[in-house]
Amino acid sequence: MPMRKAIKTWTHGTLAIIACVSGVAGHVATAAETAVMIEAGDQALREDIQWLIDRRIIDLTTSTWPLPLAALEDALARRAPVPLSQADQVALRNVERIVAQHGQSSHGLVAGLNTDRSPVLGFASQPRGQASGGAYVQTGSGAIAGKLQVNALASPITSRQASGNLEGSYVAASFLGQVAYAGALNHWWGPGMDGSVNWGNAATPIPGIGLQRAQQRAFSSPWLSWVGPWGYNVFAGQLQHDTAVPGTRIFNMRVFVRPLPGLELGASRFIEWGGAGRPSGIGTFWKAITGNSNEIKPDPSNELSGFDARYSMLVFGNPFVVYGQLAGEDEAGHLPSKYIALTGVQFKHLVGTTRLQWHAEAADTMVRRLFGRAAGNPGVAYAHHTYRNGLYQDGLPLGYPIGGDGRMVTVGLSVVPDDTRHFSRYGARLLHADVNPLSQVINQAFPNKNRWTGAELTVDWSIRPVTLRAGLVYLRSHDPAIHDISSLMLTANIPLSKF
Repeated sequence: MPMRKAIKTWTHGTLAIIACVSGVAGHVATAAETAVMIEAGDQALREDIQWLIDRRIIDLTTSTWPLPLAALEDALARRAPVPLSQADQVALRNVERIVAQHGQSSHGLVAGLNTDRSPVLGFASQPRGQASGGAYVQTGSGAIAGKLQVNALASPITSRQASGNLEGSYVAASFLGQVAYAGALNHWWGPGMDGSVNWGNAATPIPGIGLQRAQQRAFSSPWLSWVGPWGYNVFAGQLQHDTAVPGTRIFNMRVFVRPLPGLELGASRFIEWGGAGRPSGIGTFWKAITGNSNEIKPDPSNELSGFDARYSMLVFGNPFVVYGQLAGEDEAGHLPSKYIALTGVQFKHLVGTTRLQWHAEAADTMVRRLFGRAAGNPGVAYAHHTYRNGLYQDGLPLGYPIGGDGRMVTVGLSVVPDDTRHFSRYGARLLHADVNPLSQVINQAFPNKNRWTGAELTVDWSIRPVTLRAGLVYLRSHDPAIHDISSLMLTANIPLSKF
C-alpha cells in the first residue's frame, strides 16, 4: 500500500539522516556556525517569522521547535530581493533584533505571574504555577553554545511539579551542518497556533538529547532537490516523576519538507518505551521505531504518530493559510490508526501600516470522533494500559493542552502596529472547550469533566532591553462545583548584562 510504504520511508529516512550527518544536502558547516537554539514559547517571534514566510520574503518553517538560530540566520541572509512594505520591515527588524539577542552572551533574570494558575493554552510560554522566578547565563554564538537557567516555581498547577527546575537550560554543538543539543527545552511539533496534537509546550519540558539539521536548505542533488528545503529533529529523553513506570524513556522523530512555495509537510513519531520492569533491549527499541512493536507481547511501547500540513497563498498580497494535523494513537499494519485531529485557518492583512492576523482553530482529541464524524472512543487518547501516566509530564499534557478526549475551538486576533521603538503588539482570543469526559486522573491540567468558555487579552512590548508580556485570562466553568479561572498573567525577561 502506498501509505504503508510512506510510513516506512520516513521512519527509515529519519534514521538514515542520523547516520549520514556529513551533509547529504551539499552543505558543510563552517567552524563559526552557531549552535544556539531557540525554544518554543516566543509568540511574537513566531508570528513575525510566519509573516515573512507567508509574504514569500524568507524560506523557512516554524512547525518544528526548538529552532536552530543558524536556520533563522541563513533564511534571513537569503531573503528574497522584493520590495518591503512598512509592515514587512517591522517584522524583519523584530526578528533581526531577537536574532542578535540570542547570538550574544548575556545574563539576567526572568519572572512571571499566573495568579489563578491557568493552564497553558497556546504557543506563548507562561508560568506553570502562581508565580515563577529564575536567573540565567547564556553563552555566545559559536560552534559551542549553551544556557544555564535555574527556576523556582510557587504554587504549581499540579502536585507532581517540582518547585525548582532547569527549564530553558541546554548545551549545544554544531558540526557538519547539524546541531546536537542536550537539556530541558520546550518543543512544539506541528502547524497549530493554539496547540499540537503530537507534541506541544503545555507540560514541563522533557530533559534529553536531540539532533537537528542546522539549516533548512534543499538537497544539492538534482534527483532530490524537488523535496525543497527540509529538516528533521530526533530526540531521546526520560520522563520525570512518572509513578506508573518510573524511568520511562521517550524517543521522538520528526521530518519536514517544503516542496512547493507556501506548502509545508511534516511527519512525527512520539514513542514511550522502557522504564522500570519493561523490556528495554536494542531489539525492543528497533521493533518500536520500525512499527513492529505489536509483534511483542506485552506491547513494549506507547506511540503517537501522524502527519501535518500547512499551505499559505497570497490573496492580493494578503496571506491566507490553511493547516491541519493528524496523530494516530495506535498502529495497525505499520500505519497510524485511531486518529485525533487539529485544523485551522489564518488570514493576515493590513489596515494602514498596522498588521492584523486572524485565526480560527479546532482540535478534537478523542480518537475516531474527528469533529463529530463518529461517536469516538473515550479513554484512549494520550492514555495506555501499561504506561498508565499516559502522554503527560507532571500531570500536564505533552500533546494538545486540554489533554485527551476533549475538543477546543478558538478564534484569535493579533494586532501589530508600526512600532519599532517598543515592538508592541496586542492579542485577543475566544475559546470554547469540552474537557476530560471520563475525569481521568492523569490529566491534571483539567482533572474533571467540564465545559469551559473563555477569553484572553494580551499585550507585548519592549522597554529596551527588558521584554514584557501581560495578559488577562478568564475561563468560565459550566459546572457550578468548579470555580471559574480569572488569572492575571505577566512574564518578564530582564537581561542584566545589557544595563
